Amino acid sequence: MIPPKARVLREGKVIDIDAAELVVGDIVDIQGGDKTPADIRIIQSHGLKVDNSSLTGESVPVAIKPDTQDPNHMESKNLAFYSTNVVEGKGRGVVIKTGDDTVMGSIAGLVAGLDSGQTPINKEIQSFVRLISAIAIFIGVVFFIIAMVMGYTWIEAVIFFIGIIVANVPEGLLITVTVTLTLTAKRMASKNCLVKNLEGVETLGSTSVICSDKTGTLTQNKMTVANMWLNMKMISLETGKMNYGENFDPRTPGWEELGNIACLCSNSDFVDVKENWQKPVNDRAVDGDATEAGILKCYECLMGDTDKKRK
Repeated sequence: MIPPKARVLREGKVIDIDAAELVVGDIVDIQGGDKTPADIRIIQSHGLKVDNSSLTGESVPVAIKPDTQDPNHMESKNLAFYSTNVVEGKGRGVVIKTGDDTVMGSIAGLVAGLDSGQTPINKEIQSFVRLISAIAIFIGVVFFIIAMVMGYTWIEAVIFFIGIIVANVPEGLLITVTVTLTLTAKRMASKNCLVKNLEGVETLGSTSVICSDKTGTLTQNKMTVANMWLNMKMISLETGKMNYGENFDPRTPGWEELGNIACLCSNSDFVDVKENWQKPVNDRAVDGDATEAGILKCYECLMGDTDKKRK
C-alpha cells in the first residue's frame, strides 16, 4: 500500500510529502483526482468541487468557496474534509485538523467505541436460563427439606439436591439453537444472503425497519448513458456491461458533433494505471464526477479513441 501524499507549501516551495507528516497550519494544494489529506479550510478556489458522499451520503459534489461558511462545520462550504475525493477544480487551504481530530477520525472513534449490545436471541436465552435455574434450585431445596424430614442423612439430602439441579440443566439447548440457526442461515444463503454471525440470523428475522445510506450502499454512485437526443429523436443504447452500445451506429447524423463534445469537453480521465487500462471500459476507474465519468465511458465504448481524439 502506497502511503497517501500531499502537496504542501513549505519554505516558499510546493513539495510532496506523506500526508501523515502534515501539521495544523500547513498550506496544502489540492486538485481534481486528489484525496483530501486532512481537514482543510479553503483560502483559494478555482472551480473546486468535493465529493462528500463518504460523510453525508450526498452524491452531488459540493462547490467549495473561501467566502462561504456556516456555524455548522458539516454544512460549511469552505471546508474540505479528510478522505473526501476532489472531483474537479483546484484549491489551496490551511490544515485545521489532522489524524483522529478530523471529522472522519471522530466518526471512526465513535464506531470503534460502539457497544454492539446483546442480540434478541441472547436476551431470550439468558431469560430462559435464569427461569430454569430458579425452578431447579427451588425444587432442589424442596427435595433437600423432604429428605431431611424423612430421616435421610445430610449427605444423602445434598445428593438429592445436586441431582435435581443437574437433572433440570437443558443440556441440548446449545445444540438445538446452533442447529436451528445454521439451517436458517443455509436457507438465507440460497436466497443470496450471506450471514457470517449465526446470531445475526435471528436478529435479521426480528428486524422491522432498516435505515440505510443509499449512495455506495444500495447504489454505487455510478452513472451510465442510456439515451441520447440526436436530430430531434431519442436514441436508446444497450446498457448491459458486456454489450454496451452495440445497437448504436456511429454514422448516425449528429453523432460526430455530439461525440466531439462528449470527448473534448469532459474533465474526467481514466486513472492512468496499467491494471486499469486492462479492464473493460465500464469497469475502469475514473477521476472526476460520476456524470462526466458516465459520458466518458459512453464515448470510449462507442468509439474507443478518447486519447487519440484529445491529443
